[in-house]
Amino acid sequence: MADLRDFLTQTFKLAGGLMPFENFMAMALYDPHFGYYSTTIRDVGGDRGDFATSATLSGGLGRAIGKWIQSEQQHHEWDGAISIIEVGAGNGALARSVLESFGWWRRRKIRYHIVDVSEPLREKQRAALRGLPVKWHTGITEALEAVDGKALVFSNELVDAFPAKWLRWSEIESRWHETFVTFSPEEGLGETFRSLPKLFPEDAYASLSLHSLTDGQRVEIQPLYQRWLANVTEQLAEGSLLTIDYGGDTEEIYDRRPAGTLRAYYRQERIEGSEIYQRFGKQDLTVDVNFDDLVAWGEDFEMETASLETQGEFLHRYGEGKDPMAEGKVGEAFKVLLQRK
Repeated sequence: MADLRDFLTQTFKLAGGLMPFENFMAMALYDPHFGYYSTTIRDVGGDRGDFATSATLSGGLGRAIGKWIQSEQQHHEWDGAISIIEVGAGNGALARSVLESFGWWRRRKIRYHIVDVSEPLREKQRAALRGLPVKWHTGITEALEAVDGKALVFSNELVDAFPAKWLRWSEIESRWHETFVTFSPEEGLGETFRSLPKLFPEDAYASLSLHSLTDGQRVEIQPLYQRWLANVTEQLAEGSLLTIDYGGDTEEIYDRRPAGTLRAYYRQERIEGSEIYQRFGKQDLTVDVNFDDLVAWGEDFEMETASLETQGEFLHRYGEGKDPMAEGKVGEAFKVLLQRK
């Protein structure tokens, strides 16, 4: 296997000595030889996982999604078999809870598809879902083609793992600067900053209009997810998109957070600041999801915003209000967005 230091040396040399943080994050998470999701991740939740999700801590979310699927089927007035696409299925715990919520008889009419780019996690999913009717895909385009563009699509903690641009406000210049990552064999990874291009579409990202900006305030934006959503809505002829993730509106997620929301998780420890550049490919990198953007982008792409609520409200709505994932901080921190076409 290639040496990591040699890999970084050659990669940054080809990039001219520096790269946008968005590119660095994509490489750290998804590089086929060194990326966290491609090679390192062992599990989600449990003693071996660097982080846990609601689905690994309780079966309530899966049961609620099962009831949501039935509700959406009625809304769309679909008869017969129904296609479900889960994007980013973790260790398969959520898919198993969803499928088992239907019972063996009703499960015959479910066509369940999983989209996941991580081979280690796909192996976990196959083991967890052995004997259940599931098909796997490495991309959403392939999955939507397989169902002729008619499906209920959902994800749990997917958007937070999309590579993000990391920006810093300059009080002196009254403008945003983009974080770039540098590397040298002697000094390792570091940061530098460059002004956003004059034609950068700042009005497409709600966090760039944050109130009460102070010098050095950092925010994250996700143009890669914006493009992914545009692709999904273009291919989705009819259906619904359910997005579950931690985050909130712009003011909520950046309240008293001058350093922004970007952090790493390593062996269930939260890591912030300069430490996020350590352990390249060995730790998860994530950001809070700005649901102001997700709503606005969906509407730009002619998706109806059907509802936006907390995970606690979603679980209560579908009869799982006593589930521990409905209570306290976790019930409030996670949001559930329903968009339809």
